[in-house]
Amino acid sequence: MNFLFFLVHPSKYHVFKNTINRLKQNGHNVEIVITSKDVLEELVKNEGWQYTNIFPEGRKMKGVNPKISAGINTIRTIYRLRKYLKKRKYDLFITDDLIVINGKLRKTPTIHFQDDDITAVPESALLFHFATHMLSPSVSNFGKYQHKKIPFLGYKELGGLHPHVFTPDHSIVQKFNKNNDPYFIIRLVSLRATHDIGKSGLNNTDVLRLINMLEQHGKVYITAERELPEEFEKYRINIRPNDIAHALSFAQFLISDSQTMSAEAGVLGTPYIRFNDFVDKISYLAELENTYKLGVGIKTKDKEKLFTQVENFLNNKNLKEEWALKRKKMLDDKIDLTAFMVWLFENYPKSIDMFNVNPHLQNQFKIKS
Repeated sequence: MNFLFFLVHPSKYHVFKNTINRLKQNGHNVEIVITSKDVLEELVKNEGWQYTNIFPEGRKMKGVNPKISAGINTIRTIYRLRKYLKKRKYDLFITDDLIVINGKLRKTPTIHFQDDDITAVPESALLFHFATHMLSPSVSNFGKYQHKKIPFLGYKELGGLHPHVFTPDHSIVQKFNKNNDPYFIIRLVSLRATHDIGKSGLNNTDVLRLINMLEQHGKVYITAERELPEEFEKYRINIRPNDIAHALSFAQFLISDSQTMSAEAGVLGTPYIRFNDFVDKISYLAELENTYKLGVGIKTKDKEKLFTQVENFLNNKNLKEEWALKRKKMLDDKIDLTAFMVWLFENYPKSIDMFNVNPHLQNQFKIKS
């Protein structure tokens, strides 16, 4: 079969990495198209894939209102994809971005991966409208587009971090933490996407206070999308972007204003504190935090709760052991997302009909007890 993956965010590289590699191993033709976004191109290069970057300059437009920029980039992206696709023939487009519109125009089916609820990303309704199908966690809510949903038991992070496809490697940690000290990770995102307008997370004053608290108990490492003040640069983690999951696995806990890295920590069994304005607005994170208790979400208006929760984690001597048990419960309930996606894509469109008749067939991709 001929597949095209259009990736526009590092998180989707992690979702699809193992699936792409298995499809290639199984003899399928897999093309990869990307845009420049954070460390996405570095991740793809490190994987050794052949790829095409249709936005080597990135899609951010400095000094332009984000909504105007989004409108301009919609047109630019559709046009550049059209030039790339030309007369090529594909069985399926897999993405979380605008190639769903090209797919509709070309009559090529698209599977749009989405885990945020439509209420959290209302601007994505355009993508939902044009997508043929939407692959998403069973708990996600897409309103009037719910009928397009392929609901799987799990989270996007299990595409790269399910124990069937990922084993933490402590030798990678020793590259940046030679003395095996206890350590904590702070993750800072830019919050510059269209859906981030009016949202906030950790500011530099918060980060400084957190560093002062955490350094009494171990080392502090920062991974950041945004620019850091010079005083924080010494804390920046020195690691390949492809290896960050190994660092997360062995951390004492994570403090983050990122949705994705918070969820990554959760599925790895590393406690996390998520501090941003999306708390209580995204169903899959609410499930991780409220059903499985793998993390704590705190709204920015409750800032002192952040520091109280950090103290609670620091004072819990059995924190990692408790989280390992919680993680096992979550993994028992969820599927190996990579195995499911390989089956879904290789057998498309028959697989969609089979799934619609019997959604429980995905249980075959759970961990066997």
